[in-house]
Amino acid sequence: MTNKVSHLEEKLYDGRKPRRILALDGGGIRGALTLGFLEEIERVIQAQPGNEDKLLCDYFDLIIGTSTGSIIASGLAIGLTARQIKDQYLTLGGTIFSKRRKPWLPGVLRYALRAEYRHNRLVEGLEETFGGTTLGDNEKIKTGLAIVAKRADTFSTWVFNNFQRAPFYYRNKELRLVDLIRASTAAPSYFEPHILNVGGSNPLGAFIDGGVSLANNPSFQALMLASIKGYSLGWSLKEDDFMIVSVGTGTGTKQIASQKLRRMPIFRWGKVIPNLFMEDASYFNQALLQWLSDSPTAIEIDRVVKDLRDDYFLLGLKPLNYVRYNVKMDVDYLQEELGMEFTPAQVEHLREMDKGENRFTLAEIGEGAARIQVKTEHFEPKPVKRQGGKLLFNTYDTPDLPFKKAVKKAIPIQYCKMDEPFLVNTLEGIHSGEAGDYLVIGTQGELYPIKKDIFEKTYDALP
Repeated sequence: MTNKVSHLEEKLYDGRKPRRILALDGGGIRGALTLGFLEEIERVIQAQPGNEDKLLCDYFDLIIGTSTGSIIASGLAIGLTARQIKDQYLTLGGTIFSKRRKPWLPGVLRYALRAEYRHNRLVEGLEETFGGTTLGDNEKIKTGLAIVAKRADTFSTWVFNNFQRAPFYYRNKELRLVDLIRASTAAPSYFEPHILNVGGSNPLGAFIDGGVSLANNPSFQALMLASIKGYSLGWSLKEDDFMIVSVGTGTGTKQIASQKLRRMPIFRWGKVIPNLFMEDASYFNQALLQWLSDSPTAIEIDRVVKDLRDDYFLLGLKPLNYVRYNVKMDVDYLQEELGMEFTPAQVEHLREMDKGENRFTLAEIGEGAARIQVKTEHFEPKPVKRQGGKLLFNTYDTPDLPFKKAVKKAIPIQYCKMDEPFLVNTLEGIHSGEAGDYLVIGTQGELYPIKKDIFEKTYDALP
């Protein structure tokens, strides 16, 4: 008797191309800004022929989110539209951050040392949307889903996912989305850690906000999840076959006077530290992804490395198609790019992660930025690409060009059929072959691999 393969498992493992990933940053209530971009992305995709009824869960093979991004990612993964999530999110955001704990509850010192907000309102809102849906519900969840959280008791970053062939899936598949999102959003000082029973020898884990890691912008984490074989997907990492769309929650230069930091009480650092991590993680991930890609949305990382357009990660390759949408939260950008006027004090207030009253303004900022940044060509297939101003072709990827037929002349070569995977270091870079492929010695004595089916169609063995 064979096990029936679910639609989700088939989608994740069937070898389809291209592969598309949506990565959503953390940022508290600033997630309202993300939703403006998602509405525009959804509109652009549905405007393409054949995509009229496609939801984001249909278009993307994997959706990953950190903290507030995990709420949005999970909603998209169960088939909600960007508009539906936006309506629910704006209501939920106002409820969660509407009321701090009261300082007159047993002792001011106790108040200073406990979380500012009760998690009850968050959980109640999540229950309404996700109910008892578990991570392993491959009927309710329509696409690959990953949620980033930080396990504080072991100092480790956990990425819960619904990949049926992945290690530890059997342990995590019964965990409810409500609990995983609660864990991913437990920002230090804002919410208490969430305890999850994850099985194994140390089953009870204390989880906090996934943004307190290098994966607040989870784009690079998504790249590893999708391409490293240990995670079970092993998707091909080629620019034509692999796309990451990353959406932020706003960024901007923020400074705190050194004297103010010097006098800051220890408990106040609980609110500063997550912001420090988030900014560092965002720029680190952005630098890595721009280094790996020929990105149409590349920004200047800093005045030293600039935008990395002319830097190549390995052997002159840019193996990734990467698009990043975000908003620079400063007075000049908002005025010049979006025509929205704010005072410096107002912008500073908009940057805060727990100001629920900002949610409608943040959504409006996201909508305005999306109309400028999200372009149709970002989601159109590009059969011929350019790198450094030159046409770029990937081996075995046939471009749409007017090819003519010819007969290959009989050129004697030497060959050996390999029984294990191998690499060949050539002047053009490192090329790989699999077990069953051929290692060939060319007419100039050069070594190179040839795929089994290509070799056997092209060459006839000599006696």
